[in-house]
Amino acid sequence: MNGNICPKCGNPVMPYSRFIREAEPYKISACGSCGVKLKRSPKVYTYLLIMIIVLAGLTIPLFLGMMVINVAHWIMWMVAILWLASWVVLVNYLAWRYIGWVVVEQKKT
Repeated sequence: MNGNICPKCGNPVMPYSRFIREAEPYKISACGSCGVKLKRSPKVYTYLLIMIIVLAGLTIPLFLGMMVINVAHWIMWMVAILWLASWVVLVNYLAWRYIGWVVVEQKKT
């Protein structure tokens, strides 16, 4: 399933370069093909929670292992920065690929 497909027109909503700059779970974005107002599927919150749990489950053993073998603190800091940056990019990319969009309902006045 491609999460970057507009539910209204069936075309791509936005390229990844635009997604990484402006798409947020709470923000409304316009489809790049038809202009309809879209927001992220509510599944994005469950996805983010699961990814935080997976991050903790992978990070704790990694850093405990580095502490056991007495890795220098500056190396641990560099690993932490690279690990977190890589994780953010991975989570963002997978969200772009697999978490869909829903049409924003217009309020009737």
